[in-house]
Amino acid sequence: MTVAESLRSRQKTQRRVTMLTAARGLFVERGYSKTTMDAIAARAEVGVATVYTYFVNKEGVFAELAKMDMAELQLEGEELLKSLPDDPVESVVKLLRIYNKVYDFITYEVVMDFTIEVKHEGPLRKTGRWISDWKVDQLSRALVQGQMAGKVSDSLSIQDAAQIIHDLADHQYQRVRPNESRKRTETKLNKWVSILFESWR
Repeated sequence: MTVAESLRSRQKTQRRVTMLTAARGLFVERGYSKTTMDAIAARAEVGVATVYTYFVNKEGVFAELAKMDMAELQLEGEELLKSLPDDPVESVVKLLRIYNKVYDFITYEVVMDFTIEVKHEGPLRKTGRWISDWKVDQLSRALVQGQMAGKVSDSLSIQDAAQIIHDLADHQYQRVRPNESRKRTETKLNKWVSILFESWR
């Protein structure tokens, strides 16, 4: 790669980051439905055609932001899996606590927008499936470790159990009120996961 090509590549990357940063700010301030591609372009100080060059539509922008944020949480989950606590309940709750950090990136309202939009075919649905898949995979591996330690029944279907935990957590997050504390949500999940494990031991 020549110096000129390297410079162009860095400029393209920076432009993409600038547009995503602009979109994030607008989604938080106005909500997803009230944000337009024109507004993203104006905030990023580029032409709207430039935004469309990088992203097929507003949903594509939203999907890219979701992938960026959740990729960070995925890596954090992978680090936790390297040194899980002995108690499988604690392991699962720690993973769920990591997933709940999505609220460090965006607001409750934007998460609800994602929940609605992910039901329709398109980039967000694909992103939603990717997020669900890696969460269930991480939860499964935590359960396998609990099984290997003799603290989870050998007869338990790990995949089904991981899916139940994932769906329970998702359902709880969707019911959280905007001003409800994260600690309160985690306390509820801890209690419910503990109840589940009583029948899984």
